[in-house]
Amino acid sequence: MAPPVYTYLIADLATNTILEEISLTGVKFNKPLNDSGKFAANWKLGPKTSHLDPYDLTMPARRVIYAFRDDRPMWGGIIWTRSYDSTNQVVQIGAGEWWSYFDHRKVLPTFTYGGTLTQVAALTESYRSTDQNTIARQLVATAQAHAGGNILVTPADTDVSGILRDRSYSGYDLTDLGDALRNLCNVIDGPDMVFDVLPGSPAPRRVIRIGTPRLGQQGSSWVWEMGGNVTAYKWPSDGTRMATRAYATGQGIELGLPIAVAEDTSKYSMGFPLLELERQYSSAEDAGTLAGHAASDQQAARMPVALPQLVVRGDIPPTAADIDRGDDGWLVIPPDPFHRAGFEGPVRVIDMEFNPGTNAERVILTMAPLLDGVA
Repeated sequence: MAPPVYTYLIADLATNTILEEISLTGVKFNKPLNDSGKFAANWKLGPKTSHLDPYDLTMPARRVIYAFRDDRPMWGGIIWTRSYDSTNQVVQIGAGEWWSYFDHRKVLPTFTYGGTLTQVAALTESYRSTDQNTIARQLVATAQAHAGGNILVTPADTDVSGILRDRSYSGYDLTDLGDALRNLCNVIDGPDMVFDVLPGSPAPRRVIRIGTPRLGQQGSSWVWEMGGNVTAYKWPSDGTRMATRAYATGQGIELGLPIAVAEDTSKYSMGFPLLELERQYSSAEDAGTLAGHAASDQQAARMPVALPQLVVRGDIPPTAADIDRGDDGWLVIPPDPFHRAGFEGPVRVIDMEFNPGTNAERVILTMAPLLDGVA
């Protein structure tokens, strides 16, 4: 089987018009779950590119880059940085998935600025008993309804989760839209969310995909086995983010600041100390929503965690084209110097890192945090 061929196209952000195919080296990009992926590469200029305008083609915040694996679009995002070095005639390109655009936007309804200093503060975007998937899609749609704000991202589907939420975003908070989407994902039973590219003509479609509430493959779980389709693994463990008590703060100041608390006292008899964390949720105005955030934060941080990383072959099933963010799998590690008894258990993909151009296609899969040690 011939190795896959990766190609890279530059397009216009506003119109999605394909402008040029370019040759890149040192390519590295990732596709995380519930966050924005990044892309980095080098473009070597020279006689073969003399007919092109690299300055225009790599203009930050105006151009986008698409990565194709054979004829399938695998990644798309906005060029945010570029750096040219005249000594070697190389342009270094840095880009972020469509989610990165919404990190530069605020949660506000459309408005025409009237020059009054209190106008924006008085604006509100509110949802009552609304499906969480609908909230996410509407936040993105409203942002793109502003003049100059449409980057042509559309919903991949209209599925709902059946989980209703109350959310209110006040103008005086100037809530970052990217963070508002992350907060929807991170509450208990929150939806998985990714911005992605799908096949389209003449250019890929830019879409948002939302789980109901989870994303992942249909049917049986993938199987990854060290010594088989897994060539290496890393097992980083982290106790710095463990918390036995979590605080979720809402909107308010001083004595009027609402704070919900969730605590797991069972860990103290195991020898773990009191560990605290605090997160702020300005859009959460009622006690139930704040309590849900606190419980979710404490649950997620209840133990030290391991975040296994697998180096898998991209050319054998499941191939690099088969695997996606949110997919479930079964990991098998035979006994080795670290896992004396071996390891076998369920895992879930939360990030994928691609390094095209190497002799053999390898993909680094980061798995969802696993409880490390005593459950």
